[in-house]
Amino acid sequence: METTDSLLKSVIAAETQYCSSKIERNLVFLQRQIDVLISKTSRGCSLKFFNPSEVLAADCIACLVNLMSDSATKPSLILKCILLFNNLVTDNHIRECLHEKFQLTPALVGVVVNHGVSTSDTLTAEGMQLLQKVTYGHRISFQEPYMEDLVRFLLRNVVSPATGLTLPAMGILVNLTRDNFSVQSYIKNNENMKEFARTLIKLLGDQAQNALLFSLTLLLNVCPLEKMAAKFYNDTNVPQTFQMVFNVLIDGQSGDTRRYAVDLFKDILKLERLQKSLANYEYLGTCIEQTLNLLCTSSHESVIKVFEFLQILCGVKGVRRVVCKAMFATFHIQDPSLFASLAQTPLSRIADPLLATIHWAGQSTDTQGLAPLGAYDLLIEIYEEQIFSHSKMHYDKHVAAILPTALHTLETPLEGDNLTIERRCTALVRCVKLLLTFCSDDTLLTLISKQTDANLLSKLLFFQFDHNTKVMTYDVTPPLDDWSDVGVELVLYLLDLIAKLKIEVLEDLFITTMQETKVVPFLACGLCSTNRERVQDTLNLIQMCSKLEGFPVMILGDVLASQNTARMKKQKVPLTYDSPHRYPNKRIHLEDKENIPVMYMKENVSCKNTSVSDNSDAESIHSLIEKMNTGLGLKDCKESEIVAVYERSLQAMQTKEQHLQDLLDAKTLSLTQADRMLSQYRARKGQDEAECNRFRSLLIQAEKKCKSLEGDTSDMRSKLERCSKEIEDLHTENQKLRQVAQMHQQLTTAHTELTEKYESGQKALLTLRQEHQSLSEMHEMLQKHNTNLKHQFDNTMEQLTTLQDERRKVMTQLKTAETKLEDTKKASLKWEYDYKKSEEEREVMETSIETLRSSMAKSEAKKKQLQDQVSQLEFACNQHEQTIANYETEINDLKSEIAKHRQITALINSLSSGNASDTSGAPNAP
Repeated sequence: METTDSLLKSVIAAETQYCSSKIERNLVFLQRQIDVLISKTSRGCSLKFFNPSEVLAADCIACLVNLMSDSATKPSLILKCILLFNNLVTDNHIRECLHEKFQLTPALVGVVVNHGVSTSDTLTAEGMQLLQKVTYGHRISFQEPYMEDLVRFLLRNVVSPATGLTLPAMGILVNLTRDNFSVQSYIKNNENMKEFARTLIKLLGDQAQNALLFSLTLLLNVCPLEKMAAKFYNDTNVPQTFQMVFNVLIDGQSGDTRRYAVDLFKDILKLERLQKSLANYEYLGTCIEQTLNLLCTSSHESVIKVFEFLQILCGVKGVRRVVCKAMFATFHIQDPSLFASLAQTPLSRIADPLLATIHWAGQSTDTQGLAPLGAYDLLIEIYEEQIFSHSKMHYDKHVAAILPTALHTLETPLEGDNLTIERRCTALVRCVKLLLTFCSDDTLLTLISKQTDANLLSKLLFFQFDHNTKVMTYDVTPPLDDWSDVGVELVLYLLDLIAKLKIEVLEDLFITTMQETKVVPFLACGLCSTNRERVQDTLNLIQMCSKLEGFPVMILGDVLASQNTARMKKQKVPLTYDSPHRYPNKRIHLEDKENIPVMYMKENVSCKNTSVSDNSDAESIHSLIEKMNTGLGLKDCKESEIVAVYERSLQAMQTKEQHLQDLLDAKTLSLTQADRMLSQYRARKGQDEAECNRFRSLLIQAEKKCKSLEGDTSDMRSKLERCSKEIEDLHTENQKLRQVAQMHQQLTTAHTELTEKYESGQKALLTLRQEHQSLSEMHEMLQKHNTNLKHQFDNTMEQLTTLQDERRKVMTQLKTAETKLEDTKKASLKWEYDYKKSEEEREVMETSIETLRSSMAKSEAKKKQLQDQVSQLEFACNQHEQTIANYETEINDLKSEIAKHRQITALINSLSSGNASDTSGAPNAP
């Protein structure tokens, strides 16, 4: 941690040094420090040290953003800053902070628009890619001063594709136009609108998947009234559009491609006409099956969008049933022991979509982000469809695969910073919500009641009671990094689950917790929530517990009243902005009036009127300042300073007065609560006195009964004597039974010993089987080697037979060379003798193999001996192979000698034929 802090401090110091004197040495030093930070935040490294809520990281980001905003900064330094921010935006929290708190977007727009022409393409391309990542998921008002220049720049780059920045420009336009009516209307009213639509239609034929997605999205958002653009979303062509988007989603090359494909489906399904056409799509089932297979192969970044896409499909009428069928179609009942380790098994070994979803649900939110939340949401949608549709599918067998992962999720410790606790609480909320859907069925309710640990639920409840800020304060708007709202939702779902589970310990826990005052703020927050389901769940809990004697109804009413007053005060207080010292680059965000609903604007107007009518103190202060300006009549130059001093003192007095007013309100609230507690105490005191009188009458009646029962005690004593004799007899019988019990214990110990011996024998049998398998594999290897030797031997035999035939032919033709070939005959006899020896050795090898077959079931020591024999046999086989090679060389030598002998015989024949002709011609001579 010290090294990262020192690194951030060095970057800040280098930036201040460079800003004070912009020389080359300071520039090189600053670039070197940024390079070190880039390597520290590269892909795969942890970004926990770069938390924007901490002071050092916030100062470092602010310095780098100021460098990018400065027009005098060199492009090389801006490129370094952009590369660093590209590494940082991989974390979603840092990306949101860069856009909202540190205003990185206007700085990037200035870099892209101003440096886009003068500098190299790398700076512009990297800047536009970073701008695309930063603006994703954020709606930016068109009233921002940089928006018009940015939109013009993007349209120019899309219309003229020669710049090479078409894809990032289209991506930024997709981010800006999504759910932003003002940007859409500006583009529609632009002069290049027709040319823009034509280029989008041309880009539909591009091979890049991102170009296809961006074109379809912009045609849907910006050009819905164009004739050529409307053809892609009419009733005849919309199935082809669905097929294209499904293909991009399934065969996506990156996570960003799938992200924009899912967002395009969101935009498409906003229209009811297109929802009906999707429900009637012919190949919807196969496309959903292929999409579900992505759960087994995707990374955690892309699987989040896959889960989001499946939830969007479940929200369409008639499509959720198709998703459920596709999910359960490939699931097969497996060994239940494997279900407990689904979260730890690698994803590459899981081939079923349901098991892959359970695997993602069991992952930690610290490492996998929102993937576990999406998995739980998908499981909730699927099992709601299965349980409430009353299908005949045996989903209790599927639930057995999910329960170990869900119960393991309940064991996650709530520790760390606020963001980690918030993520873990949201995962717990989804897990408890899934268990509540299971509790809607009676068989699943009994199954969950047997496997749920009551201590886990009680620990989660009391952690929220002790650490949630809703218990200690009644603030309507908690801080940004506060997890109290999620904790309230978790408490309400936990109370609902505890009320439904059939466990005696949980029933007592539910009664005791609902009688405590700590649960009151959570119930009040549930009733004041804007979520309809949360309000209904809270009302159901109050209805169940309203009949209890100690249920704090009065305190609940007080808390609700205090929250209502706090909300009214918040509406009356005028709008205040964050101080500039906290975030130096924070700008006042202008509201986009074209995108705000009419009712919301009316409410703002009414709030402003009430604030004007109620702020009498502010008016009195302004009137005092005017009287001072007019009445004093000071004409010297120090009049403004005096007025400033009075204004500061008046502001300080006003803040003190507001503070005192808040303290007074808190005191009045505490006094009213004390009065109500006193009235409750008096009422309870009256009830206690009435109960005391009732107890006194009961005591008098009990004394009368005791007098009447004294006569019965004598009879009881005689009966006791009889019973004592019977007890003695029973003691003797008990001793006999103890002896029998001892015998039974001895038998049980003997039985356990036998079972242990049986288990050890089974383990030994398994080891012997494994040894048998290994020996059989060795035997197969030896058999294969033996067959290879046999083949080689047969080949040598065939070669020897052919050689013998040729030798016989040569012996019949060359009778004169018999004397010379006797040596060769002796050599052949030696070879035959060696061959017989090899046959005998082969027989010895076969006998050794038979001995190996007979000794396969023996222990590991015999196995080692066999291995030694096999090594000896291999050595002998190698020797035989060498001898056979020698034989082949000798045979080649014989062949050469036979060829020489043939030449000699040919010469002899030629000579003999010449002599014969001479002898035949002699008598005829004159």
